[in-house]
Order: sequence, then structure tokens, then C-alpha cells
Amino acid sequence: MSSWREIRLEEVSSNQLLDCMWVMIYKFDKQGYLIKAKARLVVRGDQQASQVGVDNYASTLAGRSFRSLMAIAARFDLELIQYDVVNAFVHATLPKPLYMKSPPGFKKTGIALQLLKALYGLRESPLLWQKEISSTLIKLGYKKVPHEPCCYTKKGVIIFFYVDDIVVSYRKDKEATATAMEDLEALKAVYRLQGGDDLQWFLGIEIICDRAAKKIWLAQSDYIAKMETLLGTTNKPEPHKHEDIPMGTKTLLPYEGVADYASVNRYQRKTGTILYAAVITRPDIAYACSKLTRFNLNPGPEHHKAVDRVINYLLSTRYHALRVGGGDTFETYTDSSFADDPLTRKSSQAYVMVLFGGVVGWRANKQDTVTTSTTEAELLALSQATKEALFASRLLKEIGLTFDDTALQISCDNSQTIRLVNAEIASLTTKLKHVDIHNHWLRERKLREEISVAYVSTENQLADGLTKALDRTKFDLFRAQMGLARSTDTISLSTCRLKAQSRSRTLS
Repeated sequence: MSSWREIRLEEVSSNQLLDCMWVMIYKFDKQGYLIKAKARLVVRGDQQASQVGVDNYASTLAGRSFRSLMAIAARFDLELIQYDVVNAFVHATLPKPLYMKSPPGFKKTGIALQLLKALYGLRESPLLWQKEISSTLIKLGYKKVPHEPCCYTKKGVIIFFYVDDIVVSYRKDKEATATAMEDLEALKAVYRLQGGDDLQWFLGIEIICDRAAKKIWLAQSDYIAKMETLLGTTNKPEPHKHEDIPMGTKTLLPYEGVADYASVNRYQRKTGTILYAAVITRPDIAYACSKLTRFNLNPGPEHHKAVDRVINYLLSTRYHALRVGGGDTFETYTDSSFADDPLTRKSSQAYVMVLFGGVVGWRANKQDTVTTSTTEAELLALSQATKEALFASRLLKEIGLTFDDTALQISCDNSQTIRLVNAEIASLTTKLKHVDIHNHWLRERKLREEISVAYVSTENQLADGLTKALDRTKFDLFRAQMGLARSTDTISLSTCRLKAQSRSRTLS
């Protein structure tokens, strides 16, 4: 790959010479079988001198964008082909010289290495690779989606990537198929690509497709199964015992003692692990994560017990998958729970976005300020949801989607809040100026016909389960409304894989 060239050691000052190390890992396939043992040479980028004003940030595909692309693929029955770029970073050229010691096991006396390519471990390597792949796609005629820098479009073909994982999506017609195949051959001429099969796994997410029903199911069963190692031997669930809901209705209070380092570290590992599932495919635990992460700095026994309950719940529902597809509209639901934090009296707020019948976006969080009424809390929640919906709608338009109704449909279960936005003359009596600003901003969006705020009953409010802990009956309804169900109850995984293999053989 011409990653470096050898130079004399005296040509480099000691403070410019970086160490390197071998990273040894075992590679497994999607079913957990050992494929190979792999060694990767990594530069000690932590030894690089920090430079003020130098931006090394590299964008990655957002979770909501990935789910939206899956919903689009389900709705329009798009082909999804996945590739992996081998040794992605070393395709990018370094803009300035950097120097590295000889690798362990291959030492040469008096010799240093001048790096020519962006090796793994350097601070700038991810950004340089992103610029490299972006430049290649632009040369092939693709246009960057402005609000999603890891997504490109051209003549009905959508290419999106997460570092070195590339997915090509296109409708199976003559023009789009020819364009996709031609561009894939062009990419193979530049990079060494592996794969070419139908998309089945992406960042540990299993993609289960039901093309006949125009639905796709997203599951993290393998990721969730590994959570069992976080539980102590006394906290592991009994084989016959299952958690029905992730969180009880009992209020969690701060720990009055002082947690030791081991307890804090163990708790943060647990909350961080469940948080990834909560933001990717499991909105049913989003509210529990919002509550539990507030105690990351000083967790007590009750907090450990609560987070273990969430892990046990996930283990008992590991085969539940999130459905995307099955509809034709784009809707947003918003809700709040007034002054439910017993310490600060701040309110919880949440929103849920539904694209083509599947949930693609959600958030559960605590409001930044104290409100003095339910209406104010609902108004702040509505403002947050509207901003996120407007951003998401711009992304969809940039991809090329248009809807019959140009105004975004926002659903709220508070009549007074809806009246403040929809009425011709409305005023909000409050000393909180920022709330009044939100009121006027929403009314302005309404007058421009950018949004349409409508009433929805609490029973049909999808965001309700993200603002409070629910009992078993209500939680089951909430989970069903979010499109979460056992994958074995929705479509046979083996049948899906057989179809995928058949399509792969047809394409090849």
C-alpha cells in the first residue's frame, strides 16, 4: 500500500517520532464462528502534539438517518448491497510528513519510517479517509446530501457509509441497476472491496427484510446477548424468570453515601451499554436510560438494581426487533410529564417520529428549565419535536422524497397547547420569556404552513411511554405501538436469508 518509506533515524527529532503497536484480535462471522486471527499495526496517535484550531472531526452516519434509509428502502422495495473496504484508512494520503518507529518484530537499527498514508491510530486518519471516499464518490457524479455527509445520491442510487462499511441502495429498474453496477465497478478499481451480498448486518444490527410486505426489521439480539457478562453472578436471571417491564414506578433518588471507583465504573459500563441499544433499535428502554444515566457519578445499590433490571429485561426480549416500513406518511408525536423530577421539579419530555409506518426517531430527556404549568411543559416539548421534525424533513427532501401534505403533522395530547399554536390570537401568561419565544416561533411555523398541530388521545400518544414509567398493560400497548415485536413472530429469519442468497446469486 506504500504506507511509508524508510529514512535514517538522525533525520528525525525524537519529539516527532511516534511509537507503534500491534493490535491482535479474533474475527468471527455473524453466527459467532471463528474466521481468522488478525493483526493490525496501529500508530500511537496519542503521542501526537495537539494543535490548536485543527479540526480532526469525522462525521459518521446518524442512527436516525440509518433507520430513515431503511424505511425508504422498505417502502420503495430497494435493493441493499453491502461492501467493506479493506484497509480503508491507508487509501488516504497524509498532507504532511509524520514519522514512526519500526514495528515491533521488524526493528531495523538506525532506521525510522516516514508515513505516507493515514495509518490507523493517527488523529487525522478518520477525517482523511472520509475526504478520500467523498472525493471518489463526487468524481463518479454523486451529490452529497447536505444534512447527512455520509450519504450520497445519483440517478435513483443512494450510497451511504459508516467509516469502511458501504451500502448501495437502488430501485431494481434498468437505469438504476445499470448505474449502481457501473459505479460499483469504478469503486472496485480504486479500492479493494469485500462483500457484495444483500445487506444483513450493519454495525451489529441485524436487518431482516420482508419485501412482500414492504417491511424491514432491525434487531440487536447478538449485542444484547453479550450484556449478560455485565451482570454479577447474583444478578443473573433465573431461566424461568423474565422481566416484564424495564423499570418500576418507584422513584429513584440520589445515593446518600459515596460510591467507590469500582462501583461507579461498573455502573457506567452498564448504562453505556444499554444506552447504545436504546438509541439504535430499542426505544422501549429510552425512558429508563434517561432516568438511570442521571446517577452515573454516584450510583448506589438501588441504582445498580434498577440498571440490572433493564439488562435482564433486554435479555428476556433480545429477539424483539424494530419494524420500519408499512405506511405512507411522516408523523411526529410529542409529550411531556410535568414536574416529575422530585429534586429539581423539571419536566420530562419526548418525541417519536414515524416514517412510512415505522418509528425512525425518538428521544426521552429532561427539560433544561423549570416550568410552572403542564401547558408550558407541553409547549417546550412541542418546540423540541418540531425542530427535530423540520430537520428530518429537510433530510428526506434532499434524498428526493416528497409528500402529498407539505405541512408536517405534529400530534399532541394537550388541547391548551394546541390552542396556543393554532388560535388566531393567543397569549401565554408567564414570567418565563423563553417559553413565550417558543410559543411565537411555533405560531410562525404554523402560519407558514410548515407544520400542522393536531390532537391525539393519550391512548394513541406514541411518546407517552418515553415520559413516564408504565405498568405492564400500558407498557405492552406502548411497545406494540412503537413497532417492537419478536422477530420470530413477524417473519422467518431463515426464509429471509434464503431469499437474500437467491437474490445475491441472481445479481452475480
